Amino acid sequence: MAYTLITPWLNQTYGIDAANTFSPYARLAGKQFNGGSIDGNVPISLTDIPRGVSLLINGTTVTESQTPSQDDLAAATFYYLGGHEYTISDYEATILINAGYNDYVTPV
Repeated sequence: MAYTLITPWLNQTYGIDAANTFSPYARLAGKQFNGGSIDGNVPISLTDIPRGVSLLINGTTVTESQTPSQDDLAAATFYYLGGHEYTISDYEATILINAGYNDYVTPV
């Protein structure tokens, strides 16, 4: 059976990240905006930009990265770039489900 994987995402806002500090990968703006949240708990506003999170699989270990390098991708057994939808095999789906990514995997 095939599965569909839709990679995870994070809301990013200038000045808002897990440590409430500036992230160069957050919204490109000249100043900090009020509101927004990294996990989507605050209603989406103009300050929120959803950014895809890439998933890299090595063996049975799944690692998240917003900025994977070419070396990271080359070293991975499988990788799925953030912001995309993929058709994956039973084997790949099992690895992702066992790693806790079952919310992003759907049987076709």
